[in-house]
Amino acid sequence: MSDVNMEKFAVPDFVPERYVKELTKTCVGGEDLQQQKEKIQALAEETASALKKNVYENYMQFIETATEISHLEAEMYKLSHLLSEQRTVLTTLSHASILGYDNTISRESLDNPDLESDNAEEERKNKLNVITEKVEGCMNLLDAPERNLLHEGDLLEIDAEENTALQRMHVYLFSDCLMLTSWISNRRGPMRYKFQASYPISTLAVVNVRDLGTVKQAFKVLAFPDTRVFQCNSIAIKKDWLDKFDIAKKLHVEKETLKQKKKESLDKPKPESIESPSLSVEELPSPQISPLPEWLADVTEELDVLIVERHFQKTYELMVKAQKSLNSDENKTHPQKPDILKKIEQKQKVLIEILLRELDVTHNWSPRGGLQSTRHSVLILNKFNMTSQACDMYLAICSHTVKVHVKGVQLEGSIDSYVKQVGEVFFCSLTDALTEFISLFPKNKISAFIVWASLQLRVLMSQIIKQVFTPQCALVSVLDCVQSLRDQCMLFCEFGLDLRFQMNSCLRTPIVKALREYKERILDSMKGKVSEDKWTPVNMNTKAGVNKFLIQMENLGLILAKYIINETWVDLSSSTIWFAQSVITVQKVGLKLVTKDMMDVLDECIHAIFNSRLNLSLGNDSSYAQTNYKFILETVMPLMLRCYKEEVSYDNEKLVALAKKYGVSVAPKKANITKYTSNEYL
Repeated sequence: MSDVNMEKFAVPDFVPERYVKELTKTCVGGEDLQQQKEKIQALAEETASALKKNVYENYMQFIETATEISHLEAEMYKLSHLLSEQRTVLTTLSHASILGYDNTISRESLDNPDLESDNAEEERKNKLNVITEKVEGCMNLLDAPERNLLHEGDLLEIDAEENTALQRMHVYLFSDCLMLTSWISNRRGPMRYKFQASYPISTLAVVNVRDLGTVKQAFKVLAFPDTRVFQCNSIAIKKDWLDKFDIAKKLHVEKETLKQKKKESLDKPKPESIESPSLSVEELPSPQISPLPEWLADVTEELDVLIVERHFQKTYELMVKAQKSLNSDENKTHPQKPDILKKIEQKQKVLIEILLRELDVTHNWSPRGGLQSTRHSVLILNKFNMTSQACDMYLAICSHTVKVHVKGVQLEGSIDSYVKQVGEVFFCSLTDALTEFISLFPKNKISAFIVWASLQLRVLMSQIIKQVFTPQCALVSVLDCVQSLRDQCMLFCEFGLDLRFQMNSCLRTPIVKALREYKERILDSMKGKVSEDKWTPVNMNTKAGVNKFLIQMENLGLILAKYIINETWVDLSSSTIWFAQSVITVQKVGLKLVTKDMMDVLDECIHAIFNSRLNLSLGNDSSYAQTNYKFILETVMPLMLRCYKEEVSYDNEKLVALAKKYGVSVAPKKANITKYTSNEYL
């Protein structure tokens, strides 16, 4: 016999037909061939396991590569942003002079410095008035004395989720806000646009959008809680818009810094001369407060970038680092501390809302990413002391995932295979949910998972009961379905959660109902079969039919070889054979189907079926009918009593009483005698 190894299958010229022929020649007997088959199957399973392992490793490498690409893309965007800032600074320097912002200064402006500022202010007001006349419902643009128009143009708004065109818009970018207007189709008079919305520059974040499909030359404007995407006609126009947004942001930052410095200078008391004789040592001016580190002063802008780039873990770490630094002894009394802490708190609220939206199952959540996709959001919410809310949302996602997976099982073939597949899918989903739950939440939250798992099991059982426990479904099929579910539930117990009691409580009522309905169907059929029986032996026609019949009865525990006459005849009537098969099947299937609290129902069914059959035989004086009656009492009933006791370790009291009533000898119960290993106690 040749050994089975991978080298034989790995050769390029391997031919399966030739290998099978050689194998059949070298094998001696069917047992040897069966061993070869088992070895090949073991090798196939080992190969499949190795392939799955390699696929998983490659998949993990793919995820790591995608993460690195995402980080590289973020770095490229930051580099582009820095280059854009450098270009803006260089352009400003090239147009500046030591005397002002414009190299061409007229003689009148030198003689009269206020003339140039008056002209600029007049020009600014004229531009804003022209815009006000063009925009219907426009806000009062002259309310802000330092508002300037930086850029304007036509843009196409794109749906942020569907990537479809929404409307053509005319957008104005001012030094302190962004104004969105839509075109008026049937305009009358000078009004060309209709006011839609306005966003302060301080709340805006502009993100570049990569070209994808039909969406090209686009950028995204984030103004919480709105997210709007605009598409430009060319790359140059997009670049111009992004540059102007950067300028607006820088102007806003400079303006806020100037206001802060001015406020600090007003709040600071004027120091008296040191030469003053009334100035004591304690009254000397305090040293000047050192400025905050650059990263801490710009922490809110960095948080905006991290949130936009969806680096939520880094966002949380930066928040904690900034709060810890601001609360340190070095910066404890810094005047900018309250303002920065307040802004960090606002960013924290924004981050929490985004994380909650990520875990919201109604917000287009897809189970394709698996439960692992919720890990980072849940862990961050736990750190924000929102464990209960995160737990509820995680379990809602688990419910949706279980529902989708169970719904994906198609009802094809027999009901047994369908229930088996549903059970495997359901308990595998529960296993994944439990494994992830243990890694995400503390031990005191496991009770919430138990309650959730019990509810999911009740929902599943209610669906399966409607499909399995029907009058058309045989009792053997019901047993197969129930047994497959119990086996899956038993395997799930290895993970530390036992749901067998909940499953049996769901199955109790339908099992009791199925047994009683099956009993009623047997009783109704029995009357007709006994009354129509001709009380003659049954002809099996062929020896093969006889052998098949003997095997079926032997599986039920009856050895009927001595009842075979004339090679193809069974010396029993048709109603007797049918009764033996029915009542033994009820007991055999029922003992596996019911639990201890349902044994009285099974005993009731067996007793009712047996008692009805014996009562029907009392009125028939035919000698052959009495022979069959004797077979039921002396062969079928003792067999059932013996099998019952072997299965449950005690007697069926109702059937024992019926046997005694009809004179069937019942073996007495053996007394439990204590055996001693020595004569010390005698």
